[in-house]
Amino acid sequence: MKLSEYAQIIKANKPMQRLMVAGAGCKLALAIATNTTVLLALYGIVMGNYNSLYLPMMVLGYVYAVPFFLLSMRTSQKKGQRASLIRYVSVALICYVGVLVLLLVNSHGNPSLTLSFPFKGGGAINLYTILFIVFFGVGYGTYYATADMPIPMVADCSDYETYRSGKYIPGIMGTMFSLVDKLVSSLAQTLVAFIFLACAGLSELPDDSTPYSMGIKVAVIIMFCVIPMLAWGATLLAMKGYTLTGAKMKEIQAVNAARKAAIEQGMSLEEAMERYQTVDQVPEQLRN
Repeated sequence: MKLSEYAQIIKANKPMQRLMVAGAGCKLALAIATNTTVLLALYGIVMGNYNSLYLPMMVLGYVYAVPFFLLSMRTSQKKGQRASLIRYVSVALICYVGVLVLLLVNSHGNPSLTLSFPFKGGGAINLYTILFIVFFGVGYGTYYATADMPIPMVADCSDYETYRSGKYIPGIMGTMFSLVDKLVSSLAQTLVAFIFLACAGLSELPDDSTPYSMGIKVAVIIMFCVIPMLAWGATLLAMKGYTLTGAKMKEIQAVNAARKAAIEQGMSLEEAMERYQTVDQVPEQLRN
């Protein structure tokens, strides 16, 4: 295929456009917020004790992720993947408003306004830590559960392309989405380096010997909260106009099945597409 043909498919397939935005947003949010350097700067430099904080916070994040993963699967089965993605990305966005506020009020060196765990030299758990665990845990659990949700939705966009144009090209649809996914993953590390350079004036990525500065705190807030929140906002805007709901996909699959059956019986593709355009025209046995 020529590049112009790929461009034409993307131009005509509106759901695929929106899914690419949603997929890129979810992937970018996860890639940057879980970047090793960002977490080292957050727990080691801003909070002051990487050894006592990193492991407990990551374990808590995965503990929260399990129930939300199960809930997102249940919502997807009942209401469709679009509804599930919107619901749990919205929860993540709301929770990270709380995380953002906590990071803004964080005071380096003040035990009552920083994270604290009684683990490897840490202090006693305080109210700040409890609030951070709640907001971060629920937020992390929901966005981790939805991070890869756009991937299976590519199949819906492929079915829609078959419904729209008559072309069965799942490999091409997957390739286009994978390209965007890989570009975003590659961009994440570049953004991390650029933001540390722009905000903290660092010539290289920070490590455990890098001293605290307000510039590093600003960089951490941007990467740990602001960029993911903007990415989730873009995801929600993209999904607002995403038309491939669970009910719509049942109609599309029924029409595609009717056209396929007609073609197998000798009808041309053009005739089949003309004959079956809505679910009302599909034989009853193919509607379920």
